Amino acid sequence: MANPYRVMGLIGAAGVVSWAVASCSGTPDPVATRARAPLLSALYARPVERVETRVLEPGETLDRLLGSAQITGTELANLLLALREHKSPRSLRPGVEVTVRRWVSDGTPRAVELRINADSTIRLERNADGWEGTVAVTPTTVDTVYLSGVIRDGRTLYEALVENDAADVPPAERAALVVELAEIYAYKLDFSHDIQPGDSYRVVYEREARPDGTARRRQVLVAELVSRGSSYPAVYFSPGDDRGGYYDLEGRSLRGLFRRYPVDYVRITSSFTWRRYHPVLGIYRAHLGTDFGAPPGTRVRATGDGTVIFAGRRGGYGNMIELRHPGGYTTRYAHLRGFARGIRRGRAVAQGQVIGYVGSTGLATGPHLHYELRKNGRPLNARTAKLPGAPPIPRDQRDDFEAVLGQRIVLLDRIQMPGTQLAGTTTREGPARVSGES
Repeated sequence: MANPYRVMGLIGAAGVVSWAVASCSGTPDPVATRARAPLLSALYARPVERVETRVLEPGETLDRLLGSAQITGTELANLLLALREHKSPRSLRPGVEVTVRRWVSDGTPRAVELRINADSTIRLERNADGWEGTVAVTPTTVDTVYLSGVIRDGRTLYEALVENDAADVPPAERAALVVELAEIYAYKLDFSHDIQPGDSYRVVYEREARPDGTARRRQVLVAELVSRGSSYPAVYFSPGDDRGGYYDLEGRSLRGLFRRYPVDYVRITSSFTWRRYHPVLGIYRAHLGTDFGAPPGTRVRATGDGTVIFAGRRGGYGNMIELRHPGGYTTRYAHLRGFARGIRRGRAVAQGQVIGYVGSTGLATGPHLHYELRKNGRPLNARTAKLPGAPPIPRDQRDDFEAVLGQRIVLLDRIQMPGTQLAGTTTREGPARVSGES
């Protein structure tokens, strides 16, 4: 029989050896291991190409720009030939970005890119057979944006929207949206005077968004402005292939036969009155129109569809255009610096079309537009006259409009603002994308 004490001693000795081995070769400390690890010096990879970007300046041609980039002779001729497969070099406008990529090894050009606009880039690549061109179109995604806010003291709708930092769209797009809203409500509201502190806005629009966050195009789907306690909804409706427009909840068009003003974002310097002191003549006489202060060259638009019955010089009016409209209406646009191309007697013009430019011709102390509205020869105050509106939704399209209206109300009611809603029964599908006081 084995000695039990000897067996126990062997076991104990083995344990001591195991403990010693474990103590010397135990699990390493990861921090200490990293500290002792050797470090490799930074690796430098020499670039294979050199990139240079230039902008086509006014009066500069593409061949001259490329020549200054050392692309000349046969190389230039072959490159321009490849470009003509997609776009004529003569049609390029100032501001086009031209990027030249060269091999670092020998300096020869390997590619030329022309950024035509925010959506299209023409890429010309050099291969064994010469130059070959392709067009790259910037991908877009359809995005729906919700905006809302309340106008604070001392702020305008423009400032409220553009300075709304809660909005996750670029400020330039917010500014463009104000212009679109002004166009939508041009026949109902004067943004310069009718928007007051405490008024609110809700807007839902659809856009094609680029990867850089900018938008290719926008379409306001539905909007609501609350001004001095009155609600002004605007619903976009496009029947079939026809051109769309904006309507209220009853299907009445927001568009009138006349725009309220012939210029954008202006200040009224003199109103319609039967007795006003004339600053040039120094006498009191009637001022049968409205004067809009605006910088020289500001575009003047026809307030309604019509026909040019006069375009020329007329006494104190200076350069003047007179339009005849349906229903016995006429409009006059005076003190112009000049006329738009093609404006002459007998020419038909469309509502909103540019017909001239603000100036100071005739009896004018400074640049401004004098605008008159008459019916059957009788002067009317353009700011207060009740003018006819465009036709409402046709009876045979009412069902389609009601269906669209229901969808638009649901969209707008996602923007939850106290005390504002279009429908008595609303559907809440989630929080608005942007909401806040402005």
